Amino acid sequence: MRFTFVLLCSLVFSGLVLGIEYYSDTYDNIDVDAIINSDRLLNQYVNCILDKGTCTADGRSFRNILPDIIVTSCEKCSEKQKYTARKIINYLKENKPNIWTEFLEMYDPDKERTASLEQFLIEDQTKA
Repeated sequence: MRFTFVLLCSLVFSGLVLGIEYYSDTYDNIDVDAIINSDRLLNQYVNCILDKGTCTADGRSFRNILPDIIVTSCEKCSEKQKYTARKIINYLKENKPNIWTEFLEMYDPDKERTASLEQFLIEDQTKA
């Protein structure tokens, strides 16, 4: 019991020392499969993120943190958020390359972050 308490305190303290602030988990339970398997839902989110249409609250929230996610390669993401981000990116790259290209043109026009995004995608495969 005492060991568990000390371990927990050290983890909390190390997070404070490192200054890592994770993104909110408010939308972690969104059914990503339902979104990517529905052209209507996917297009709604894509239009929001690419400033081509209206946004839901979760779409707007994601659009607001997206530039930071790209710059940091999802550094502030929880493991669940990283899994979700990789799933969506891989889906777009494989099934909707035109949307992926448009996304990169908007959020990484100078191609400064493309390599780090690719590395972020590979990291998941090296853990498996």
